[in-house]
Amino acid sequence: MAITSVPKNSGYILTDDPATPLTSATVAFRDIIPPPDHPKIAGISQHDALSWCQSRREIPAPAWLINRLDAKNLEKPYKGFTSDGTVDSSVYNHAADEGAPVEDMVDAAEKLLAILSPEQLRAVCKATVDDDEFRVWSNPELYMNPGGIRMDESSRDVQQAVHALLKASTSAEGFDKIIGCTLTNGFLGELVNGRAVLNEHSYNFRLFGTPHLTEPWGYTFFGHHLAFNVVVQGRRIVMAPSFMGAEPDRIDVGPHAGLRLFSNEEVGGLNLMRALPPKLQEKAQLSKGMDGDHLPEDRWNPFDERHLGGARQDNRIVPYEGCPVSEFDAEQKAAVMRILRAFNVVLPPGPLAARLSLLEANLAHTYFAWIGGFDLGDPYYFRIHSPVTFCEFDFHCGIFLSNTSPAKCHVHTVNRMPNAGDYGKALLKQWRSSK
Repeated sequence: MAITSVPKNSGYILTDDPATPLTSATVAFRDIIPPPDHPKIAGISQHDALSWCQSRREIPAPAWLINRLDAKNLEKPYKGFTSDGTVDSSVYNHAADEGAPVEDMVDAAEKLLAILSPEQLRAVCKATVDDDEFRVWSNPELYMNPGGIRMDESSRDVQQAVHALLKASTSAEGFDKIIGCTLTNGFLGELVNGRAVLNEHSYNFRLFGTPHLTEPWGYTFFGHHLAFNVVVQGRRIVMAPSFMGAEPDRIDVGPHAGLRLFSNEEVGGLNLMRALPPKLQEKAQLSKGMDGDHLPEDRWNPFDERHLGGARQDNRIVPYEGCPVSEFDAEQKAAVMRILRAFNVVLPPGPLAARLSLLEANLAHTYFAWIGGFDLGDPYYFRIHSPVTFCEFDFHCGIFLSNTSPAKCHVHTVNRMPNAGDYGKALLKQWRSSK
């Protein structure tokens, strides 16, 4: 069953679901865990990832999402995420050596490949980073595009080897954040009794190209609330687009009690908006309302909600909107940079420094946009957009939790590199032109 128009809600709504008021967006997640017979989770304990996805195809709204994310609908040819339809890849000029830990990455990748079976190698290894399959990622729990290594179907040795490659590719803080997303996903599985669908290994891994010290290669690691697309060429690395999220945004019991994700982005964005003078707040605020009654159809759906840079948006055109950061004072510009650092913290130290330098150099061409209120209890969305970055933060309605308006316990973040920076395309173009 499928529908062609944008659905009005997630398809799981009951008349007695709590419509978390905008003034109560800080509702405790334990107050909105649905009962076992709620259509959001009914029968989930009897499903694995594939059968759960198939069951969602029988409900019109998720069927719409599954169809949209199907590999057959991948944008071809790839052009790039832009503000006006024109790609300017000249905005990127990678240094010859940005400090990417390519030696450690190659070592970790080769150790992973050495323990894979012939069948796993055939599934996981793709010829080149230019393969369109590189872009077949998604962030829902819906397993509609099987392929590569499915982590929860793999041995403990394979899981550890994939994690070792992630760790070799990222900063210590960034790796902890990645693992935090996986642990929070496992916690969600416990809350809804759906561990075979939602667990700390609900992710797919694919390798593109041959691990090499100077030739380009990369990998994708994606699943529920977590997606990374990594390209490395020599000592230069790109991790974009990426998606990180959590429902709920924290773990409150067990060995990981106290783990909370995205507080730097959440608090940083709100503090910045509240610190702006009224005339700049007015410029930044695109809409006070956050739902489909207040936003155009092409700017809202019940799954992406307000974020525009998610999966299958590789060629999307999003104009600059909101307040120019050039109108901010020095402290407000510094706050923007702190938020951008939080969005890019997964990068190793050298590439992170190079990335932040580029972002700062483009502050005069950067825009800050806001949707929603900005009182302390309000849910909200914000975006930082320039020729070289597109970062989004959004509070969401429940997908597994039962709230029907945005609550602060469900977070999505998106990080893209416009103008063909995504998937290392601009880096690869620069590398090839220099050969």
